[in-house]
Amino acid sequence: MHRVWAEIDKSAVRHNLAAIRQRVGDTRVMAVLKANAYGHGAVEMAKLLAAEGVDAIGVGDSGEALELRDAGITTPILIVGGIIPGEMPRVVANEIEVNLHTVQMAEELNAEAAKQQRSVRVHLKVDTGMGRLGMQPFEAVPFLHNLRRLRNLELVGMCTHFSLPYERNPAFTTRQIEHFNLAVEVAERLGYTGLTLHSSSSLAVFGRDDAYFNMVRTGVALWGLLPGDEHGNAEQLKPALQLKSRVLFLKDVPEGTPIGYSRTYYTPAPARIATLPVGYNDGYRTSLSNRAEVLLRGVRCPVVGRVSMDYTTVDVSLVPDAAVGDEVTLIGRDGEEEITLAEVARWADSIPYEILCGLGRRVARVYI
Repeated sequence: MHRVWAEIDKSAVRHNLAAIRQRVGDTRVMAVLKANAYGHGAVEMAKLLAAEGVDAIGVGDSGEALELRDAGITTPILIVGGIIPGEMPRVVANEIEVNLHTVQMAEELNAEAAKQQRSVRVHLKVDTGMGRLGMQPFEAVPFLHNLRRLRNLELVGMCTHFSLPYERNPAFTTRQIEHFNLAVEVAERLGYTGLTLHSSSSLAVFGRDDAYFNMVRTGVALWGLLPGDEHGNAEQLKPALQLKSRVLFLKDVPEGTPIGYSRTYYTPAPARIATLPVGYNDGYRTSLSNRAEVLLRGVRCPVVGRVSMDYTTVDVSLVPDAAVGDEVTLIGRDGEEEITLAEVARWADSIPYEILCGLGRRVARVYI
């Protein structure tokens, strides 16, 4: 029995992968499992998705890549972010693919690969408007010329990153696609053919079909989410995660009783207060204090008082038969009622990605 846990529905993940494949046709699919698979458990999700035949796995850094290799994942793994010199020896030794962002990075990686007498498969990241990682398109041209002298690097792909593919005005994303196409054309003229080309994240996969190239990078859609969706595409997907806790303690209190740190809430009438063993150390944020709701026996109950490190207090007066040990749903469905991740993110003044990635290590992952 767990105090706080995330139920993760594997059949929902399989359904979502099938929906993505139906959407993109013959285009290859990379499953992006960074940030512990957005809180869903990277190793377990990698095993599931590898068994489903995804073409590649994307991770945020070398630690995430090595965790999957150590778990026996043999699917091609690309570090979609950056790496630093100290990470290169194990990255090279474990045959992990790397996004290149600078000439210096390429030279250092090549030197490490030469030391190990290995070849490293690399992708060139082109910054077309994200402004974060990657070379500017004009920098890619001389780099591609010079790449030939780095004998231990094999260019197998090129990619870019859209800043917001769901905008009502698609002009900026269209310009990003045009700039990326120019860089790809230069690479092909220089003899780099058969490259894996990828630009579309989940939102672009469902938002526009002119940027699939020959591989797409899907992360959040695998978990049944499309934040910012205005076209009803999310209806094709199934949320994979529910967050739950249970009633640890019940107390009947009179009107005017202060609840929690700083006395941010006083009961306006006699109330029954339930204490849940979940708090901000588990990823249930303090910004949910006095704003969020949870489900107990299918009834919405308000969070009252300040969420603390280990505990959250809830007014369960509408559930007179509530009992210690009762299951409480923080995200998900109970009976006819549902608390969506989008609701929780809105109450927390956050975004769904941040809520998922913030689920702490005390939150047990239970796969069903």
